[in-house]
Amino acid sequence: MAYPTKVTVVKSGPYFSSGSISFSQLRTNFAERGSGEMKASDLRRNTNLTEENPIVPDSTENEQISTGSNLSLSQFRNSIKRYVAYQTGTDDNSSFPGEPGFRMGRLDLSNRGIDWCGDGYFGRDGQGGGTTGNLTKNVQKGIMITGTCGSVRQADAAAQMAPIVRVHNIRIDVSGSILGYGGRGGGRGGPDPDGESGGIALNLGNIGYNNRVIVGSGCRIWGGGGGGERGKTGSTGLEGLCRENTQTRGCAGGAPGCPSGFYQTGYNNNCGGCCEYFWFRNYYGCKKDWACRYCARDYTVPGGLGGSGGRGGNGRGYNNQSGSLDGENGSPGLVGGSCGGNQTIRTAENGKPGERGGNGGEWGVSGQSVPDSGAGFVSRGGSGGVAGRAVTYASDIGTRYDYYGSINSNTLKGEYT
Repeated sequence: MAYPTKVTVVKSGPYFSSGSISFSQLRTNFAERGSGEMKASDLRRNTNLTEENPIVPDSTENEQISTGSNLSLSQFRNSIKRYVAYQTGTDDNSSFPGEPGFRMGRLDLSNRGIDWCGDGYFGRDGQGGGTTGNLTKNVQKGIMITGTCGSVRQADAAAQMAPIVRVHNIRIDVSGSILGYGGRGGGRGGPDPDGESGGIALNLGNIGYNNRVIVGSGCRIWGGGGGGERGKTGSTGLEGLCRENTQTRGCAGGAPGCPSGFYQTGYNNNCGGCCEYFWFRNYYGCKKDWACRYCARDYTVPGGLGGSGGRGGNGRGYNNQSGSLDGENGSPGLVGGSCGGNQTIRTAENGKPGERGGNGGEWGVSGQSVPDSGAGFVSRGGSGGVAGRAVTYASDIGTRYDYYGSINSNTLKGEYT
């Protein structure tokens, strides 16, 4: 398996790796202004998670900087102001079952994730190093998505923030594409008549304070379209009615009764021919005639089975960026039963054709649910798949992501609020 390239992280810093440390340089690097009043107390490390732009942020590199009165310039050796991570190229989950297309959480052994502190898998921003890394601190963390993030599975988002830990001061700046999974049409890959729901584009996971998504003018944060409903099964044709005729014959009114299962339809004491002769002198004549009892048995033959409903169309998504969204026609009904050589009283009907499947939805649109047309169908096909969201998150502390930039129907397709 080819592992992805580790996401590049650029630091504003480290500052003062060697040489002298001056108050004016601290003001430039941390207050980010070249002049103006600044107190020494302003340079204390700020650990307040609700602070959007701390002058001296809390980060793994800055933990030696005092939060109290024992501040000294030497504590700023190798300190930093913020991080920016860059996603380029294409990231998807075709080789990583159960993973999002682009994971912005802690680094794993496959180099998936973002290693903010640069200490690898067993570091504090790695899955092997606990949950005390920079994701949970108030240092600003920019994520520049300039390439393509996609998912080939409904359950996994195209891009996802860490689901395990709360994150703070994240800036996700999207100028590329985050494309959710397109749901399969009903009946594709299984008997389920329902269209599969479209997948989420961007899952922001467990969020904390002061997080935002910056929507570029040409970006695409598009939820997947839902799959179309499978068409309903056609109804079975009405059964046919057949009649089998037979007769019994006996001499001089002695025709036997009808066979079991048959009923009498008539009787004839002279149904043709002589059954007993006599001789009188040289005269030869008929003494008794054949008698016939006429019988019939009615039975049914089944109508033809209804045709299967057509499969629903697949929704638009990373896995179906240009393919057809059309549902398929239903299959014809089967031919009804035949009376064979017997009398046909009522011809068995052929089964009704199955209903056409619904179309898959475009980006961020639910799959088509075929209207219930009633007569002619025996089972409900299902329903169209729900549209995938453009953005979703799980907020358990009453906070949210804010959105900035070019927010419109071209850049965001699917729900995001």
